[in-house]
Amino acid sequence: MKSFFKRSAVSMIVLGMAGASYAAMPNNNASWSPSLSGAFIGVEGLDLRPQNGDLDYVTVFPSTSNGSFYTHAISPSYDWNWRVYGGIKFTENDDLTLSWMQMRTSDTDSISTSGLINGAGYATPRWLSTYPWKNVSGKVTFDLDEAYLVWGHTVYFNNPWSVRFAGGVEYAKLNSKMTVTANPYYDTSDTFGFYSKSDMRGWGPRAEFDMTYHLPYGFALFANANAALLVSTRDISLTAVNELTADEYNGGIDYTNRHVVIPKLGMRLGASYSYVFGQAGAEGVPCRTTTLTVDAGWQAESYIHAIERPESSESASVAEAALVQSSSSSFSTKTSNFGDQGLFVGIKLSTDWM
Repeated sequence: MKSFFKRSAVSMIVLGMAGASYAAMPNNNASWSPSLSGAFIGVEGLDLRPQNGDLDYVTVFPSTSNGSFYTHAISPSYDWNWRVYGGIKFTENDDLTLSWMQMRTSDTDSISTSGLINGAGYATPRWLSTYPWKNVSGKVTFDLDEAYLVWGHTVYFNNPWSVRFAGGVEYAKLNSKMTVTANPYYDTSDTFGFYSKSDMRGWGPRAEFDMTYHLPYGFALFANANAALLVSTRDISLTAVNELTADEYNGGIDYTNRHVVIPKLGMRLGASYSYVFGQAGAEGVPCRTTTLTVDAGWQAESYIHAIERPESSESASVAEAALVQSSSSSFSTKTSNFGDQGLFVGIKLSTDWM
């Protein structure tokens, strides 16, 4: 009996030591559990200029007899727009960021053909025939909404560099409307013309790469590159503005929806200043900090083959005949890139829990 109790005591000691050793060993099968470490929110003002390679709206024939001509295009200007974003920070240097950017622009151009030929001047407005039009006007609008959700991770190298990688999903909606109107020489009170609409919507994966060079006293220089591949649907149409005579120019062409893939590329270069304030913990170690960041720089984006419009008529009345017959087979379409570039300024407020 005495030896039984001795063996039992030794067994309990061995089991206890084995259990303690197992508990001290790292558990490689433990599941990853993110922990919230902060949040942030920001807003930006964007002074952007839209760019599109298909903005020609009229061809004018000068008074010279050598057959020369020149084409006028709408020249877009800079307009202020905005972007808002926010997100959370979790685990070690990870973030989840949600962003929404909106751009609304409208630009016009016009030309008077008086005095070029026979006191009126011959011109070929887009989608109209050659005629001694008195005045020709072009207008284009661009409406862009871009939203994305990405998961990012930041790697801090030896000072002063840090790099962030991110991936997620992006949504973009790009609507463009181009209107060309003209006044005939015999009656400038009448206005005739057409407008073309190109509406694109798409979803796709997005990737980001950020590099920051940290300077003393809270300053930093940064560069950002991003790319997306948008699986999209594009609707295009051509519609008469009003009637030339009874039962004429009364109709429109709705093209079949296009299913396209649109690559999107973007980049940013800028500088920032961050001011950190917060509460101090034991022995001066901060337990909660808040950072106010102001940044500014230059951005550029490009959506490849994002806009599609009918081409100008090759004969004198192809566009008019196509509308009367309600047929889209009379002339083809043309795709073009859309981009924007300009200044951005922003402010960001973030908080960290340690």
